[in-house]
Amino acid sequence: MATLQRTGVSEPQLNVLFIKRNLDQAELALVLALRSKGVNIKVLTAATSPGVVKLEQAGVFVESRPYASKVNVRFIRQVRQLVIAERISIVHAVDSRSLANAIWATYFLPVKIVAYRGTLAKIRKTDISYWAGILNPRVDRVICVNTAIYEYLQNFFPVEHLLLDYKGYEPEWSQEVEASDGSFPDLPDGSIAVICVADAKGRPHKGVNLLLEAMHKTARPEIHLIYLGSYDKSSRHLAERGPAASRIHFLGFHRGIAKFLKQADIYVLPSLRDGLPRAVKEAMAEELPVICANIPGPTDLVIDNETGVWFEPGSVVALTEAILALSDDAAKRRRLGRQGKQRLLREFSSAASADKVLDLYRGLVPSKGVVAKPDQRV
Repeated sequence: MATLQRTGVSEPQLNVLFIKRNLDQAELALVLALRSKGVNIKVLTAATSPGVVKLEQAGVFVESRPYASKVNVRFIRQVRQLVIAERISIVHAVDSRSLANAIWATYFLPVKIVAYRGTLAKIRKTDISYWAGILNPRVDRVICVNTAIYEYLQNFFPVEHLLLDYKGYEPEWSQEVEASDGSFPDLPDGSIAVICVADAKGRPHKGVNLLLEAMHKTARPEIHLIYLGSYDKSSRHLAERGPAASRIHFLGFHRGIAKFLKQADIYVLPSLRDGLPRAVKEAMAEELPVICANIPGPTDLVIDNETGVWFEPGSVVALTEAILALSDDAAKRRRLGRQGKQRLLREFSSAASADKVLDLYRGLVPSKGVVAKPDQRV
């Protein structure tokens, strides 16, 4: 007598709408990797978004209508029409405005919603704007970029609704950025170049003044600070008033930092709080040892005395000691730098990120059941 023998579970069709006003390099790599893995993905983004040509070549680009608020009727209508026309089963909205509009657009539709959290900024349950976005009951999963955010969001979500996924990074990306028009300072022979990249204007938590005070305390003529990015006037005044004034070089903002990193010896992240900074990944890709505070986020990237050095958050003395210690030990700098790049390649690749997100998608869209075939055994 023939019976039915189970042979496995059919793979569900994953129809995904990925929404971001402007994609960064990691997000571009993610959606292209998901497409190569068989996900039927559409990317709703601005025509000016980086990587649009690659999205068009992959057949996944949809130009978004402009939206600058969390409620834009024309954009909501566009999202809803796309979801229905493409039979979307998952909407993956990366920024807060995209997420809020996507929630409005998908009411009464059988769609799963995936959100993203890349900041430790506090979520306030009493603020209605959060209920229009990340705290909305229609959000099914939240992807967290570092351990601190993952643990913090457990105050609002059951752990099974969260995914810890470091944004993917590939060392060659820094080489693809348009060459900077700036040049590295002409330092004396035997100099130790300490480099910091930050958007610190109006953001004291970036710790730039802490780093400047540490530089003044180094009292070592061979140690120079190369600073790339924005800063407050108070920071410039602080730099000019101390004994290290001639050894502190403000170079302003530059889109491509790889050529500066290649000529540096140590990377410093003085932040009092931070996420998972891309500049630190770029420094690791160039085999630079990284000094950072022992704070959630950066310590997901940097391991103390393995790929860099931690210092006590907010301590000028501890930061000064860390700079001096690495400046005095070239062999340690080379060892930490090599191990940092190895860790970057091993733990933070774009392929690893894509695999995690694909598993999340598959968990949201249930299989269509068991495929059966006759069993000829009697």
